[in-house]
This record gives sequence, C-alpha cells and structure tokens, in this order.
Amino acid sequence: MIDALHLHTNNTIPIDELMASAVGEYTKERPFPADRFKTVPLWKKLWNERRLKKLINKLLDDIEPYLPEIKEHRDAPSELSASTLNALKVLVTGTMHAIDAEHLLFERPFLTHFIDQGYLDVAEAFIFKASKEDGQLSHEEVFQALRNVWIMNSLQLCWNLPLELTPPIYAYSMLYPYTDNLLDNPMISPETKDDFNQRLGKALAGERLSSNDKAEQRIFTLVEHISTHFPPTRFPLVTESIQLIHEGQVKSLLQSNGMSLDQEEIRTISFFKGGTSVLADAYLVKGTLTSDEMAFAFHYGAFLQLLDDLQDKETDEEVGSQTLFSSKKDKAAVDQEIRRLITYIFTVNKREPEESVPFSRMKDVISQCTLLMVMEAVGKSPGSVTQSLYKELETFSHVRLTFYKELENRLSEIFKNE
Repeated sequence: MIDALHLHTNNTIPIDELMASAVGEYTKERPFPADRFKTVPLWKKLWNERRLKKLINKLLDDIEPYLPEIKEHRDAPSELSASTLNALKVLVTGTMHAIDAEHLLFERPFLTHFIDQGYLDVAEAFIFKASKEDGQLSHEEVFQALRNVWIMNSLQLCWNLPLELTPPIYAYSMLYPYTDNLLDNPMISPETKDDFNQRLGKALAGERLSSNDKAEQRIFTLVEHISTHFPPTRFPLVTESIQLIHEGQVKSLLQSNGMSLDQEEIRTISFFKGGTSVLADAYLVKGTLTSDEMAFAFHYGAFLQLLDDLQDKETDEEVGSQTLFSSKKDKAAVDQEIRRLITYIFTVNKREPEESVPFSRMKDVISQCTLLMVMEAVGKSPGSVTQSLYKELETFSHVRLTFYKELENRLSEIFKNE
C-alpha cells in the first residue's frame, strides 16, 4: 500500500494514522497524471455523442410501451410483472453493452463489468426491499442509499467476496437517507440535531432506544439489525467504525453553522467524514480488516467525499456549506483543487505488484469512473474553472463536457409525467 502504512488492528481503529496518511497523500506535490489519459479528437467526441443519442433514443422508444405499468407502480416496483422487469433489464443491459462495445464513454468495458458482476441484480433486490419496507422514501432517497450499496459491492469485488446484498449492507445503506436528510435539513434547529446526535450515539454504542418519531425509530431499528449481525462483543471494530462515521457527521455540521473555517479545518472535516464512511462500509463487508484494507477504504471514502463536494459546489455555495470547492471563489484555486483530487484518485488506485487481479481491475474501474464524474461536474459548471483546465479535461473526455448534462436530461425523460 502507498507509503507502506504500518497500522495496528489490535483493539482500536488507528484513526489518527489513517487521517495523517490520507491528508498527506492528498497534499503531497505530484505531477498531474496526464500521461494516464488518452486524448480523444473532436471528431471522435462528436461521433460518440451521435451514437449515444441514437442508443438512448432507441432505449426510450423501446421502453415506452412499458411506461404505463412503470408509472402505475412507481412507488411499489415489486408489483411490476416479472415479464416487464426482465424486458426492462434486457433493454438497459443491451444499451450498456453497446456503449461499451463502441467505446463511447470508456476505453475499456467498465459498464459491462458492472453488469457481469451482478450490480443490477443487487440494485433490483435493494430497491424491492427498500420500497416494500418504506414506501414513503422518494426515488432520490432510494438512489442515495443505493449508491452506498454499490460502493460496498465494489469492496466485495476488490476482496474477491461474493457480490450480494447482505443484511448489514442493506441496513447501513438505508441509514444514509434517514440521517443525512435530518442533519442536512436547514429547517431543523441545531438544538434538535444535537439532541438526535446524542441519542444516535447511544444507539451506536449498543443502547436500545425507542422514539415516537417514525424516521428516528427506523434509524434505531436499522442500528439494531447491524448489531445483531455483528455483535459488538465479537466485532468491536465494526461498532467503532460506525461510531466514527457518526462522529464525522457531527463534525461536518461545523461546515454549515455559520462559523468561518480555514482550509485546513475544512479539509480535516471532509477527510474524516468521507474516510470513515467507506471505512465503515469495509468493516460491514468483511467484519475484520487488514492494515492495507483499512488504508484503501479510508482513501476511497476521502476522495468520494471530495468528489461529492465538487458535484455540490454551487448548491453548497447557496446554503453556505463550506467545502474545499465551495469555499473557493478564485477559478485558479478551484483548478488546483480539482487537479489535486484527480492526482489523489490515481495515486490511491495505482496497481501494486502483490495485489490480486480482481483488485487491480476494480481499481481501474474506480479511477476511470470517478474521472468521468469529475468531467461531468466540470461540464455542468464550466464557469467554476478556468478555460485552460476545462479544455484540458475535455481533451481526455470521450464526449464534450457539456454533453454529460444533455445525456442526463435525456435519460431523466424516462421518469417524466409521473
């Protein structure tokens, strides 16, 4: 692992060492890894865009006969007929295979890799279970939780474990929409949030609590499900990892409480929250971790958090949430942060001689997919960066950066007129 980390897993998680390593890797001066990217000429980008439009239009046309049934059961996907579900999966996977076969978004078949490993099957199982247990969750909230399921699935593949929706994966992922929405809601007072955080801390420590608030009671129930699968007496580091992400969420409230933070404080909060999030994912996937597994999970969570902050830059600016991107008004400073983020991602995911083939493959998938997400974020907010960085990133993209927003809008038409 990078920097030959020497972490000890005896009785407690070495959070200070993990933090120092992650921040150190991020802030270390390195050349931008432009040599890792392939230049795509403009004519090829335009051709890729035309093919993508054609494939998406065909997908939308093919799905149209099923839309009445989909709309009828939007809040209860389990009620869709088996024939409809199978037909939709065939259409979606066929489109993804075509995108990969023609290298329209990636040089290598990353979308096909996800399909072949069973990501869509897990997603279907998760959506079915989530909708059955709580029909009041919005589609955005379910997708928010599903994103965490996919992160945990990626860890399963990294470590050659069966890709499946385990009870701890389900319970922990469902905590996200409930806790995040409560803590991020500007309409809820800081006092109410503090009170909730204190009760949640007690629940995470093993105390059985009940609440008259439906969402809060659901959170406590999910925590109990995790404790049942990983009893704290046998898996104390699983419990500790969840307590750490809770601590990270509490710390992150400082980013939006009106108090001005300097860049080091913002970075520390972001790395702690992001790193501990995927560290908890990892513990809930495996139960126990080696030093290198801990380090990789923490790095993974850190750069995913920064990627989220980049994507949410404009929203965070509007609500006054301080991140490494929203706190910068100078385009050159934003450029520098983005370059540092990309360099960090590719450093963390550098192939190591001793690692398994599945791990190396998954690292490659993570690197390329997160790079695309950076490009997508810049394409949606071109005014946030200099023309120089915009053009450089677009050079490596398989489509023009503005096309990512167009593609997203086109796909969203599937769900219009609910």
